[in-house]
Amino acid sequence: MNSLKEKYGEWGIILGATEGVGKAIAEKIAKGGMNVILVGRREEKLKELGAEIEKTYQVKSKVIRADFSLSNCTDAIFEATKDLDMGFMSYVACLHSFGKLQDTDWEKHEQMINVNIITFLKCFYHYMGIFAKQDRGLILNISSLTGVTSSPYNAQYGAGKAYIKKLTEAVGYEAEKTNVDVMVATLGSTITPSWLQNQPGGEAGEAAIKAAMTTEDTIDEIFDNIGKVHSLVVGERNRNSVKHWQTDMTADEAAAYMGRFYE
Repeated sequence: MNSLKEKYGEWGIILGATEGVGKAIAEKIAKGGMNVILVGRREEKLKELGAEIEKTYQVKSKVIRADFSLSNCTDAIFEATKDLDMGFMSYVACLHSFGKLQDTDWEKHEQMINVNIITFLKCFYHYMGIFAKQDRGLILNISSLTGVTSSPYNAQYGAGKAYIKKLTEAVGYEAEKTNVDVMVATLGSTITPSWLQNQPGGEAGEAAIKAAMTTEDTIDEIFDNIGKVHSLVVGERNRNSVKHWQTDMTADEAAAYMGRFYE
């Protein structure tokens, strides 16, 4: 892990770093010697995390407040990082809204498009350009099993995660003969504060928590595979599920399987 700074560069940016997977990625690259740029909406919480990381890992931190649902939010991000030795980018931010497609307000749809597609693509394009020019860097984007099956009653979110997955896989191949590592990690249920808030109570909730992965195990598996694969479904249980959906089910059956969770 101490070779991250030497291999990729001095600074890493985590887009969606406040808690959960984003926070764990920030801590992981700091442990590898990289300075961290923490981006999200909750500025005070990010400053607390930055101070904690600086104290624990003896690296520098920067905080950028940004609302990823605004299409121009990347202006301030790119300006704040233009003079830094950038070597890592991870897009973790996501936005979802439960309900039928036509029952969701159009404003919410536009926000989801910006968070899950437009802002993601702008950041991927920008930092991939930097890394390609200097011929070093690491891109780590986060997708979800909802992008494998589709996600009825959460349809745009699942489609956005499929976009992130397929775009990153393709760019990973494009960068294969370079010193830029590109990877998308597809996650299943992962115990984070926001995930816990969405779980049902009682036995169903207990079963979901028991089956979920911790953020620590998730991040360890991801970083163990960087440079080895462009696309990773994280967790043996999740890999078995994907294999089952793709070999034993039609697309309609897989969508129905996922949809029944929200009915």
